[in-house]
Amino acid sequence: MQAGKKMEELSENGNGIIPTMALCELIRLVCSTERKEKVEMVYSSLTESGITIESLTSAIAKEAGILKSVHGDLPVGDCVIAATAIKNQAKIISDDPHFDIIKEIKRIWL
Repeated sequence: MQAGKKMEELSENGNGIIPTMALCELIRLVCSTERKEKVEMVYSSLTESGITIESLTSAIAKEAGILKSVHGDLPVGDCVIAATAIKNQAKIISDDPHFDIIKEIKRIWL
């Protein structure tokens, strides 16, 4: 699983950030196909990985709202993730092409 490899790399380097919105979306995905025990395992491995979990702040919410107003078709969750990346000057690792329309960020294909 390519996502697992990327998470491992970020954990080893100590420079990864997971927005709480991305954590929510990941848990939702796992819940849709796996049992609750798997959800707990994924959650624990992420929270104990050393990767920073970035909470939604008022500044990130403001930036996400601006992004949503400019890119109306972009889902709010993606706006929050993008705003978190902008705040941290970080790249987004994703297979979601929605992020390509935001000029302030760079997406790395997952």
